[in-house]
Amino acid sequence: MLITREELAAIKEQAAAEYPNECCGVILARGAERRHVPCRNVQDQMHARDPITFPRTARNAYYMDPIDALRLNRLADEGFAFAVIYHSHPNAGAYFSETDRGQALIKGEPAYPGAVYVVVSVVGREVKALAAYRWNAERRVFDRADTGDLDPAEPAVSRRLLAAAERRIPGGVNSPVRAFRSVGGEPRFVARAEGARLWDADGRAYLDFVGSWGPLVLGHAPRAVVEAVTAAAAGGTSYGAPTRQEVELAEAIATAYPSMELVRLVSSGTEAAMSAIRVARGATGRDLLVKFDGCYHGHADSLLVKAGSGGATFGIPDSRGVPSALAALTLTLPFNDLEAVRALFGARGSEIAALIVEPVAGNMGVVAPAPGFLAGLREVTAQHGALLIFDEVITGFRVAYGGAQELYGVRPDLTCLGKIIGGGLPVGAYGGRRDVMDHVAPLGGVYQAGTLSGNPLAVAAGLATLRALEDRKAYARLEALGARLERGLRDAADKAGIPFALNRVGSMLTGFFCAGPVRDYADAKTADTARYARFYHGMLDRGVYLAPSQFEAAFVSLAHGEDDLDHAARAAADAMAAAV
Repeated sequence: MLITREELAAIKEQAAAEYPNECCGVILARGAERRHVPCRNVQDQMHARDPITFPRTARNAYYMDPIDALRLNRLADEGFAFAVIYHSHPNAGAYFSETDRGQALIKGEPAYPGAVYVVVSVVGREVKALAAYRWNAERRVFDRADTGDLDPAEPAVSRRLLAAAERRIPGGVNSPVRAFRSVGGEPRFVARAEGARLWDADGRAYLDFVGSWGPLVLGHAPRAVVEAVTAAAAGGTSYGAPTRQEVELAEAIATAYPSMELVRLVSSGTEAAMSAIRVARGATGRDLLVKFDGCYHGHADSLLVKAGSGGATFGIPDSRGVPSALAALTLTLPFNDLEAVRALFGARGSEIAALIVEPVAGNMGVVAPAPGFLAGLREVTAQHGALLIFDEVITGFRVAYGGAQELYGVRPDLTCLGKIIGGGLPVGAYGGRRDVMDHVAPLGGVYQAGTLSGNPLAVAAGLATLRALEDRKAYARLEALGARLERGLRDAADKAGIPFALNRVGSMLTGFFCAGPVRDYADAKTADTARYARFYHGMLDRGVYLAPSQFEAAFVSLAHGEDDLDHAARAAADAMAAAV
């Protein structure tokens, strides 16, 4: 037993009562006797008295009342030991953070090696998740101590799966955003999906607006795609050799994207962007890369870079493990700031190999290009002999059959595509001008290879998906559905009387909880993420599945119907009213 039912109830009550502040407390034990000591957080009072010594930061979110500290010391003198130390994470997940670890250790050793640390996720005065951690002396880390059974409330199966996953998978997930850390609570483990809905391991259905992060434009498990994959699997799952179908897919891509005169299939969007950048450097003989703050192009080292103190002068790593020397080769600018682009190229244009951009930003939330921005990028890069790379991993075959370059009438030198060309299966592609792609091995000296490139299952799914979209009638339908969802969300925000800026391009959209307008990452970061967390859980409780982050897109698919969007609008009206 880690905590009793009565202790659990008291901890949950305290965490909800002290929200949005962080709460803390201790359960002490002496033999069979247990004492629960809720501790008072006086950080607000201390900050008001001395804001320099007691700043409002994550590391200083809690300051225990000295009276409580004295009480705990007296109990320790009486023979009580620290059995449980708990604290809450307001609007964040129930995980043992780096800050938590730092506060639990003294010179690398646990202050209370026998204690269990319980973290409580609280959103909108509701406890959404709990997790327990214990020091592992052999591995010298804090390991998950419970099996997802601290709280018997739903979703019980997902909760147990997460606890098991944390023992074998970093953070319990295979991609960080899935962990729910920015919205609180814990992820739902998906059991199956069909059409516009998915079902979690507890059997609950959700109307899905994530769509595997964009590629499922036809919805989940469309018959044509399932049949194509099934037929392909019967002939073998992987060859590591050329096939007729990959030629057909390359032809279909080049027909839709005239800028992609030669196409190379790869296995992910990250691989496509990484390879396109290598080709650009090889073709130009230059080293520098320009990207935009808030745009995500995968997790390759050159791309995990944020703006340094010098702005466009140099980049600094945005992840541990990225060498500073490599990050310095990537220059970061504000999205939609064409004058900053012109100034940078005016100063260093002869050193720049390429500029890479999401033509419609999707990874800071949806942000459309300002009028003339993309055309201006085309002009500036051409003037200085640099290559223009459109990362259409999200927008490709989504905002138009020919992607954002068709929608805005701007032709890049290189294009990156992602999972939509595989019907949601792992695949990507990069391609562009023939004279540039001629540098790719085996034609040229830029090496790139992959055993699973052109995998027959992904290619079969991609061909089935593109055939369903090629008459282009689907895009009028997607536009109408996207507009209907936009109206419903705007109406909900108006009724709730809360600041709300909604950006939409076709069937992809983001509602930012701020006054707006949102034109770049700096604007996006003004959004109220705590309110988004409350809204997110309000929608989840009403059976609507959104991205567990304010800075992501929602996607409408052809499987959604008008009734689905009206249901989402009604859910949003209730969730926004509760999130005020």
